[in-house]
Amino acid sequence: MTESAERVPTRRLPIIAANDPSPLRPVGSIAGRQVLQVSDHEALFSNEELLQPTPGAWLPRIAGRTQYPMPDQVGRYGTYSEFVKAPKYMAQWVHWKTRTDLILEGRYHDVPPAHFEGIFTLVCNFMCPHCSRRVTRTKWVEGGTWEHNTEVEKKNTMDAHGLRRVIDQLGEHRADDQMGIVWGGGDPTANPYTYDGMRYARSKGITSSFLTNGVFLDSDECLDTDPILVRVSLNCGTEEAYRKFHGYPKGWDYFERAKQNMKDLARRKLQRGARTLVGISLIVDERNLDDVVAAAELIRDVVDAAGPGIDYVIARPVMNYQHFDQQWARLKEDTTRRALDLVTEGGEAWRIIDDLGIPLVLIKDSFDPPPEPDTYSDGSCLSYGLYGEIRHNGDIQLCSDSYGNPEYTIGNIFETSLEEIWRSDRRRAVLDQVNARECFKTTCPHNSRGHHHNRVFHQIEAYRKAGQMDVVRQWVDDLREVTYPLGHSFFV
Repeated sequence: MTESAERVPTRRLPIIAANDPSPLRPVGSIAGRQVLQVSDHEALFSNEELLQPTPGAWLPRIAGRTQYPMPDQVGRYGTYSEFVKAPKYMAQWVHWKTRTDLILEGRYHDVPPAHFEGIFTLVCNFMCPHCSRRVTRTKWVEGGTWEHNTEVEKKNTMDAHGLRRVIDQLGEHRADDQMGIVWGGGDPTANPYTYDGMRYARSKGITSSFLTNGVFLDSDECLDTDPILVRVSLNCGTEEAYRKFHGYPKGWDYFERAKQNMKDLARRKLQRGARTLVGISLIVDERNLDDVVAAAELIRDVVDAAGPGIDYVIARPVMNYQHFDQQWARLKEDTTRRALDLVTEGGEAWRIIDDLGIPLVLIKDSFDPPPEPDTYSDGSCLSYGLYGEIRHNGDIQLCSDSYGNPEYTIGNIFETSLEEIWRSDRRRAVLDQVNARECFKTTCPHNSRGHHHNRVFHQIEAYRKAGQMDVVRQWVDDLREVTYPLGHSFFV
């Protein structure tokens, strides 16, 4: 399709209601259950595996059910319309039976991880002034690795041999057919071993997600590795705003590169029939708030040029993390509200994305205030078992939201096996320190994976104290019935 060709709208994925009268036909199956789709739509993928672009995009057709479990409120039920509006990513953990059984038994310390964030390089071609990862790496890692054109070397990047050693151990820790790597950084394109590492991970049954600014993305190399999703952090729609928001010198061609690579990625996904989900990320503070509509228009330009190869767009405000004394995000009292006005239903940016038939996801709890302290049943973090981080030097972080803080390091995978690390006294000691200062209440980003799991798990513990675990078990069974598994952990 040429730049001037007529735009083809992206296919919408319908939500199938229990009493939906629309004619339906089977288009595939998930976890052995038939998936139905409105008959005037085509299946998203011709592959054997059908992936939801966002949690809840596909919902089972449940005849006769009138009450639906709320994924974020343990034991509570509501109408179907309430359920449709509820956050489906909060339901995904119930499809991991081994992990769920341990949680229902209260054995949180024994829960095996679902994925690790792979910070296999600290090198990035940007110096985003708001970036928490840039700040943490320069604070906790010797040497300034967040500089333009930083040389890739051992002190900032894991080599091919190291990646294989890490992947071999992760492959041994798959549970519920689920172990994943979030390939991040830095930017994963800065590591010359990333694509080979992703191929090797796939051979070991490990799923991959690929988070990049897109400037140096090689679309075919990346799609060759069959990642579950590739997400490009766009954030802006004009060159000037893009340059200032991402912190690089005037005159560089990064904005044009990113635009072209998004088009190439969307086009090649369609041409190859790839199952990979393509997402675009919009994060916002005062530096780029006035550019959000232009970013939505740029996404429309990509679809005009390449076809309907973008599966979802996510939006959230930049957050100031409590790990630091300084406030790096540029936020005013009304920044979040103004951003929300643009991206919620009826907003100017929302209308552009909706016209393309692309879901616009307001990621997790980014637009809401933090939960009240009484949200939690006691002073323990309960989600530490699900998501960790592996750093460029092999250090294992207890929590994927610790951003390299050495106080959360529980071992090094090149010195001790992952199995030993996970069962070590050091891990227990770090957890005791975490709980002593209740960091899950104070410093944990309230839009993070761990934070929303904590809120759900603490509700479960309240039921346990009340002797009502039968209510929890029924709620879990009902959640499994009315949602489909994602087949990965990256949208949790």
